[in-house]
Amino acid sequence: MLMICFSSSLLIWILLALFSVYKNHNINKKVSIINQLSTKPPVDRFDRTYFAITKSNNWTEANDMNLFSYEAILANTTDSDLRDWCIKLKVPAKTSVENTWDCTSYIEDNYLYIKAEKFVNEKINSKSESHFGFLLISENDLTFRSAVITGRLCKKLSSNVLFIGCVLMAVISLIAFLYGFVIQKIIKTQSLLTKQRQEHDNQIIEQTMKTFSNFIDNKDTYTQGHSTRVAAYVREMARRMGLDEQTQLNMYYAGLMHDIGKLTIADEVLNKTSRLSTEEWNLIQQHTTNGAMLLKNFTILPEINDAVLYHHERYDGTGYMNRMSGKNIPLVARMVGIADAYDAMNTNRCYRLKFSEERIISELERCRGKQFDPDIVPYLISMIKDGTVYKL
Repeated sequence: MLMICFSSSLLIWILLALFSVYKNHNINKKVSIINQLSTKPPVDRFDRTYFAITKSNNWTEANDMNLFSYEAILANTTDSDLRDWCIKLKVPAKTSVENTWDCTSYIEDNYLYIKAEKFVNEKINSKSESHFGFLLISENDLTFRSAVITGRLCKKLSSNVLFIGCVLMAVISLIAFLYGFVIQKIIKTQSLLTKQRQEHDNQIIEQTMKTFSNFIDNKDTYTQGHSTRVAAYVREMARRMGLDEQTQLNMYYAGLMHDIGKLTIADEVLNKTSRLSTEEWNLIQQHTTNGAMLLKNFTILPEINDAVLYHHERYDGTGYMNRMSGKNIPLVARMVGIADAYDAMNTNRCYRLKFSEERIISELERCRGKQFDPDIVPYLISMIKDGTVYKL
């Protein structure tokens, strides 16, 4: 009976995933029309698509024709990608296009149409913008007061999210199946199997979490074993802080899963050896919120959700993505954050060698009360000085 329930729940999840793909495909075919009353950047620039244009230069030719040079921005601050976009602007008669850059444009029926140039600006990603420009010739002065933007706002459907969602549902269903099996044994044997059940459950959960952490760490050749080390550091700090054994174990699981959101980040961004662009850095930062979305229905261990979402918050409030500060940051996130930073400093990366022990301790002291909780820093430093971190 339990096996039938397990198989049925997995089948239902797959059907829901396929329906989501079909629904997303239909939404992405819809063309949106945005009537913009001003060509200046709006006051509220969040969750919208807007066009802004400025006149960069103008001059008069010998034949009394006026040349106007324009720089323009098409910004997309929505959660969707903008494709097949076109901007429509009203122009006076006897106006023509002299030149364009990073776009194509033409005039028809006293309207200037601006579209993406092939292989350039064809898609404007979520939370990004495209810059382009053009040169117009006209007998009259040109002033653009309004614009019409058309395009398809395509919602992202990450294959990683679907894959991890299916795997996570299968694992949760498997845990539920095994848990039910163990409960039946407990009913028959009462207290005799209580301790065995707890050990068995913990072993299954730990193996499951380690499987996911291996998925995560294998995304980056320079951080293999990172999640396992962070989890071990967090559990040891929790032990030294006098937290109970179950809390220590839950924090260990949180350390294993803290970077699960990196599964949704493209490999070419995650493993880039050169300086990240603003857009790429924004994508990296989104691994915290992406991870929280993956685990939104996994509420059995709230420490995991807190660690995933808040481990890059800073004690002084300058972290991301929620700008939390001080004790408002969950304890597990503060502990994972300092363990994460320590492991980064103590590991060779593609762009630098690992820090010396003296330099790491100096950095921990320097960032005490800024990046790190000042009450937690001494525990990690003591682990470094007595050599515990090298045994974990």
